[in-house]
Amino acid sequence: MVYVGIYGGLIFGLLGWYFGRRAARKNRGLDEMHDYIWNKARSASWYAVITAIYLLMTLHVSGITINLMPALSILLFVQLSSWAITGAVYASKLTTNSTVNQSFVLSTIIAAFFIVFFIIVSLLTDNWKFLLAAIPPIVMNIVITATQMHRAKNAEPKT
Repeated sequence: MVYVGIYGGLIFGLLGWYFGRRAARKNRGLDEMHDYIWNKARSASWYAVITAIYLLMTLHVSGITINLMPALSILLFVQLSSWAITGAVYASKLTTNSTVNQSFVLSTIIAAFFIVFFIIVSLLTDNWKFLLAAIPPIVMNIVITATQMHRAKNAEPKT
């Protein structure tokens, strides 16, 4: 039954990728800008993977052992989700002018990432106290976003 999820997800992912690229090709969406955005996103996603690897190693050093399949699943999730998120952020940056909306969206994505990551760690370790570790980065993220939005609002010319 486990193999149905693993290989079924792979098959559906490949089918989605194939039909998505086919539709993009019909709409002339596979140009240099597309290649630039997704190459830059893939490059940025490796920083997230390196961070996840160090977090998993830190958990191991602190006495929390995670089996191979959950650890690989976490790394795959981090790789693919950060690639998709940074690709969407880069695409929105290059197509819109609103920096306030972009920073709010990016802040929401970062906060959701921390919540999901610490929920996964809490479930794997059966220790709810790991959810408390999500509070400082989320609060810092909210403060930074509020400051950026405040500065952007004050920098707009008044009419």
